[in-house]
Amino acid sequence: MRYVMFSVFLLVPLLMASKAVLAEPVISFADKTVDFGDVNQGDLLEHTFVFSNDGTDVLVIEKVTAS
Repeated sequence: MRYVMFSVFLLVPLLMASKAVLAEPVISFADKTVDFGDVNQGDLLEHTFVFSNDGTDVLVIEKVTAS
């Protein structure tokens, strides 16, 4: 009986740790690129990228840059 309890006490933390490792955010975009076509210098262009978090953890966006 002592071995069964010992096994349970080892197994539960391992299962909880593996669940925490598998939890991660996954970002998915509706479209990843935009073609504005021919534009004149100085034109103001704007586009909204739609995304979602398909993962199981919180998605935190810390920095956004344009290219």
